[in-house]
This record gives sequence, structure tokens and C-alpha cells, in this order.
Amino acid sequence: MKNESFRNWSVVGGIIRRNSDVLLVANRRKDTLKDGGRDVIDWSPPGGVVDQGEGELEALEREVYEETGIRVSTWSEFIYGVDVNFQEHSMHLRVKVFEAIEWNGSIVVNDPDGIVEDAEFFSKEDCEIRLKESPVWVREPFLAYLKNGITLEKSFSYEVASDDSGNLIVKRNQ
Repeated sequence: MKNESFRNWSVVGGIIRRNSDVLLVANRRKDTLKDGGRDVIDWSPPGGVVDQGEGELEALEREVYEETGIRVSTWSEFIYGVDVNFQEHSMHLRVKVFEAIEWNGSIVVNDPDGIVEDAEFFSKEDCEIRLKESPVWVREPFLAYLKNGITLEKSFSYEVASDDSGNLIVKRNQ
């Protein structure tokens, strides 16, 4: 029987720059339908789920440190947001993205969730290459930001469904 309770996920993402390069993390996704159920690696800015009772920036500082070893002391104001509605799975994902203003440390991956397995700074061009296999709701907003293409609304919205074969069909809401 399908679980009818709707799950809302609050997620934060961090943009961290070193000169003109930007930090991305490699995420190992297990048991996905993509590639016949084999593990898949996708790249994204660091970040993760806001835990119960945790503030957004508190969660972002924790996630960035766990995933990259970098400590951020100052974040920008809200940069952009992403809403993803997985209606068939009764799930909504709300992502808020901020940029690190002041940070220090060296890259050390020690993700307690075992998802992030690498972190590196990339040029804008290399970010585009790395993000080709990432979900469109990660890739489009991030690349728009890198190309100064964020609108005044600072918002991206997507609907996700599945076809008969289980492949994701993603539609961007305008």
C-alpha cells in the first residue's frame, strides 16, 4: 500500500569560491533506476537536509564541514531557491542556496552519510561538464547562477513524474 503522507524536505546548498573556481562534491547515489540500478555519481554544490530544530545556516555550516572539511564563518543572503514536486512519491523538496563569504580549511571528505566521496574546485567550464549527469533541478539553477542568469524572483520550480519504465520526466514550471 502506498504511503499517503506527504513528505517535505528542507535542504540547503552552499556555493564556495576559490578565486574564479567553485567547489563541487561527488555524490554516490545507490539503487537508482538510472543505469540499470547501478551506483551513479553526480556532482553538486555541497549541502544537505536541515535537521529538526536546526536553523538553515547552522545546517549548511554542518553539512559543508562534514562533506568538505571547510569551515564557513559568514554566508551571503539567500541567493536562489529550488522547489521540486515529486507528486507520485508524495514528496516536495525545497532547496535554499547561499554563498560563502568567509571560509577556511582544506578539503577533507568525511561524510557521515557515506554519500559524498570527493570534493574539488572547478572552473565554470568544468562545472558544466561535471554537472551533465546531475538532476536538472541541481544543474540548471547552479549554472544560471554561474552565468549571472538568476532572475529577480530567485526561484526555480520543477514537477517530476515517471514514465512506464520508471524514467524520470522533469518539467520546469515557468
